[in-house]
Amino acid sequence: MSLKEITKDKHTEAEHTPFMKAVFDKTMPEDVWASYTHGKMLWYNAIECVAKAKGLLDDLQGIERSHLLYLDYKDLMKDKPFHEYKPEMLDYYKYILKLDGDKVLAHLYTWHMGDMYGGQMIKKIIPGPHRNLEFKDVETLKTNLRAKLHDGLGDEAVRAFEWAIKIMHTYDDRLNV
Repeated sequence: MSLKEITKDKHTEAEHTPFMKAVFDKTMPEDVWASYTHGKMLWYNAIECVAKAKGLLDDLQGIERSHLLYLDYKDLMKDKPFHEYKPEMLDYYKYILKLDGDKVLAHLYTWHMGDMYGGQMIKKIIPGPHRNLEFKDVETLKTNLRAKLHDGLGDEAVRAFEWAIKIMHTYDDRLNV
């Protein structure tokens, strides 16, 4: 069974959160999107640093997004004060830093592959900079990432989706859905 099949139910649950509903209904408040971008910068940095330290990014040149998220966030904020990280974001960051073996690949799969697919729709819906959703040679990245994946990452990929859902729900009270 592929990771896509293993995570299907959690992926569907994530797509149906109030957060994603606000994205696709085009009612996402700019400040909420900026805060979420700020958080993504944190956990993407953790995913990418852990994966890089383990040699898991060697044939995935161009997959790293954390610096691009920083640039997008900086442009979104202009002269406004920066956001604080939500406790759930910090908890997820700490969780990623403790991953052993190749489990970090499940998080890379969930987030980065999500950006290569669903992110392409999101950048057409949400106004603002989206450097973090622009990939060069996306087909090679997908092929090389898929070559590293295995069913043994299924439980961890489900956990990655659970973290995503948990983080998106932290914004429920700020959304008009």
